[in-house]
This record gives sequence, C-alpha cells and structure tokens, in this order.
Amino acid sequence: MLSLWLLAAILTGWSFGFTTMMGSDLWWHLASGRWIWENRTLNFKDPWSFTRFGQPWMSHEWFSDVIFHAWSRLFGMATLVWWKWSILAGAFVALFLTLRKLSGSSLGAYLAILLAGAVGAAFFDVRPQLYSLLGFAVLLRLALEPSRLRWLLPFGFFLWVNLHGGYFFGLATLTAIFAMARIFGEAPRNTLPIWLACLVACLANPSGPDAFVFPLHYALNSNSPYLRVGEWRPPWEAGGIRSALFFPSIGVFALSGAASFALRLHRSRPRLTYTALALGLFTLAMALKSRRFIPLFGMTQGLVLAPVLAALGARLGRFLKERVASAQPILAFVLPALAIGLGVWRLAPYPLSSSAFPYLTSLDSFPVEAMNVADANQLAGKVFAYYQWGGYLHLRSDGRLKVFIDGRADTVFDDQIYRQYTKVLNMAPGWQDIVDNSGAEYFLWPRQQRKLLEMLRDSGTWRTMYADQVAALLVRTDLPEPKTLLPSPDSPWREMTLGWKSSGAKDLSAAEQHFRRALEQMSNYHMACEWLANVQARSNRMAEAEVTLERCQKSFPDRARHEEMLRFLRTRAAESLP
Repeated sequence: MLSLWLLAAILTGWSFGFTTMMGSDLWWHLASGRWIWENRTLNFKDPWSFTRFGQPWMSHEWFSDVIFHAWSRLFGMATLVWWKWSILAGAFVALFLTLRKLSGSSLGAYLAILLAGAVGAAFFDVRPQLYSLLGFAVLLRLALEPSRLRWLLPFGFFLWVNLHGGYFFGLATLTAIFAMARIFGEAPRNTLPIWLACLVACLANPSGPDAFVFPLHYALNSNSPYLRVGEWRPPWEAGGIRSALFFPSIGVFALSGAASFALRLHRSRPRLTYTALALGLFTLAMALKSRRFIPLFGMTQGLVLAPVLAALGARLGRFLKERVASAQPILAFVLPALAIGLGVWRLAPYPLSSSAFPYLTSLDSFPVEAMNVADANQLAGKVFAYYQWGGYLHLRSDGRLKVFIDGRADTVFDDQIYRQYTKVLNMAPGWQDIVDNSGAEYFLWPRQQRKLLEMLRDSGTWRTMYADQVAALLVRTDLPEPKTLLPSPDSPWREMTLGWKSSGAKDLSAAEQHFRRALEQMSNYHMACEWLANVQARSNRMAEAEVTLERCQKSFPDRARHEEMLRFLRTRAAESLP
C-alpha cells in the first residue's frame, strides 16, 4: 500500500500550500532572474536603488531567481503556484519516506508529516526558502541511514548553495549526523570524503567563501536592525508571521522525547534516537531565536515522533490481531484511504489552478494600478517607497524608478539605511528630514497610513500626484508641475480604482458598475468582490451583499475574513438606513 501512502503525502503537502501572504520578496526575485538573464553575468552590482546603486550585492539565491524567471516566461507568472505546490509536495514525500524508513510505520510517518505541515504552514510562501525545506528532507533521506545514493549529497549541496542560504543549516545538519554516527561507531568509511566533498561543493557559488560568512551575520551580530524584520523576530513577540501550533508542538516534542526513553528506543536504536533528539533541540533553539526556522523544527520533530508512534502502533496492532484476525489487512487499506480522504477534504475548498496566485501573494495589497499609471506616463527617478513594495517596483519599472531600500535587506543595504527607513516607518522624531534629504523625487506609500502622508503634504515639500485605494504617490513641490496624468490602459485594476473613487463620491450606482466590470475582467479579484458587497450594503441591499460575500468566499476561503467583513457590512448597512 506504499503507493496509497505516497498519494496521501502528496495531497497533504499540497493542502498546506494555500497560505495567503504578502509575498514581497517574490517580485525582486523575478526581477533579479530577468536581470541575470538579460545581462548574462553573475557579477552582482545593485541596479535598482539610488542609495546603493552599483555597490556589491550578495545574490546568494541567484539560481532560484533564474528558475523563477524562466518558469514565468515559459508558463506565465501565475503558474508559480504550481512551482510552490510541487516543491512542497516533494518535500513532504521525501520526509515521509525518511520517517517511514526510520520508524517502519507508514501511519506514524504520515501523522508526523501532518504535524510538520500544520506547524510550518504559515511560512510556506512563494519564495526560494522552500528549496531549503526540500533540501533538508532529501538530506535526511540520504544521510541518516546508509544509502547507495549518498554520493549525490555533494551535487545536492552544489545546487542548494545557489538556491537558498539554508544550505548552511543543511551543512550543519550533515555534520551533526556524521558526527553522531562516528560517536556510535556506525560511520561508513566514505563519511569523511563525502563531508569534505559537500564542503567544497558549497564553495561553488558567486560569492565563494563569503557565502559561509553571511549566514553567521544574524547569529553573531545581535545588534543588526534586520533582526527586527517580522520573520526574524522570536515567536513570542508581537507582529510578523505566527504559527498557532508552534508552542503546542514543543510539548509534543518533549513528550515524544520522554516516550523514546520510556519505550527504550534509545537502547534498540541509540544512534538514531540521540541524533533525532539533537537535531530537534538544535532546530528548536533556532526557532525560538527566530520564527522563520519554525518549519524546520516542525519537520525535525518528526524524527522523534514517528518512531514513538510506530512503537505504540505496533503494540496496538498486536492487540487487535489477537482479537480480530482480519484487522491487519483491513487497516492496511483503510488507513491510507482515510489519509487520502483528509488530503482531498483539505484541498476541496481551494482553487487548484493558477487563479490562486493573487491570493497566495496578496497581489491586491501591492501598488498595481499606481505602477500602471507610472508606466503609462513613463515616470522615472528616485522614489522613497514602502519596503515591501520595493521588489514590485523593480519588476515593473526595471530600474526606471530607483528606490531608497527594498526587501533584499542586508545583502545590499547597510544598517544605517535600514535604520533610517524604520525611523520613517515609525514616524520617529526627525523622520521627515530623512525623507526630505534622501534625494527622492517621489514618495510611494500605503494609503492606509494617512497620518504620515498628511504630514508630508502639510509640510509643503510634497504634493499628491496620484492616489487610489492601495497607494498614494507624492512628488516634490519644487519639481515642475506635471502635465495631466495619462490614464492607465483598461484593466480590472483601473476599474477597481474608478469604483473606489465613485464610492468615495457617494455615486454608488457608478461604483457598482465599475466593480462588476473589474470582476468580469478578473473573476478572482478579491478586493473588487468585497467592495461590490460594500456598495450593495450601503445601498440597503444587505441580502445581495451577503450573496456577494459568499462569492468572495468561494473564490478563496477565508472564514475569519468572511465573518469580519459580514459584521462590517451589517454595520454599514445599518448606518445607511434613513
């Protein structure tokens, strides 16, 4: 029944691939892949900022970027959701096979990967970091137990070092596995040559030995301001991505570790038991220091959990076999069938196509229409842009609009530049001087942060050039008055903006027409769907608004968002009553 369990692992891995996240890094990875493709060079000098233009850029994920660009050119950008789902499914299958081999139980291995997916799902973004999850799972498969395929490890590290910086963790894991094998006298003769070959393979990257130094930056430099970026914060701090099951999973890990000794697994399989505990503690320490490592802990704790579940399952199996002779063959089919059913059930509400792309990347939170207008008017120059939007500007303007800072963080920008940016973001004393003296000609910022935008306009140094429901684009008042802005080409984003403006002018009929046209052009445009429901509620048509909200929910389920919007619209409907 292995084939059934593999299908269950694939469906389960896929089902954890629907996390909605503001994928700010994806855009600059795409832009980077295009830049590498067009310039045919791995000599990286910053092409997109005005603060570090021409300065060294450690593009340690360059091969991922090329893959992103090539994939998008061949199949379309929206199909990157299939890239994500494929990598996740591959990682979970590799982890399942590893845990099955270690524990001897398909059920134990499946339950362990189910927990791993639930713990790490909040971090499964359309980003190169997924390669490290896949690389880690494959590494465990090849290194934990003797394998004729171990000679593939150096080749794997050669790829990994150019795909994502997580290779450094992989190298540390390999070192720990081989060291434990040496301690317990179970290390094959070729262990040291393979380890050295992996180390040498990691030098085959554009940065050479510097690639080893960079990952230590965060570990050794506790004063780095980049540690305050949401994904690098400890998991108990407010803000950033959160995993609801992380802290409960620590309890599961502790209980699994205790059960390993209670079941005497440390005696029947000492090397594997102590290696699993060591790796679990290592990744737990990493996750407690920085939440971005939580997925690795979720995967690693399976090394402890799966054997415990297998031992308990074996005892239960013997108990059932003594009482029901036919239980074993029935369970051999029923259990993987149930696992497959769980995967299908989890997938059923979601769009299993490229239409999921806008949701998985939160595309409608980016300045899409603002950049459409900028393209239509060929705006060029220096722009002080929101950090998370920098990569999107690179992809859209190809360097025509150069930014103050972007999501490439300390691979390009120094600490001072980031501290200046966060001072502006938090409106700390002196923030306006930073903006005014930055040399930027434009200021592009989320419209929701109205106080900051109003203070810039009130200062007399900046005026609004363009604004929509997502972004506001300001320009210096000392620059020549621009001609009337040319409208952007017809698109769902333009219709959305026109609807938003009509709604603000209380022309609800015109607003509804624009929102409907936006949905005709892009049926999965979530923001247009919610605004249509908003207009209907304000027009005293709450029943229609609820039907529209259900349509939004069917496009991509988010029950918490649905309930929030329903409460909001009922309030708006009540306010509009005479």
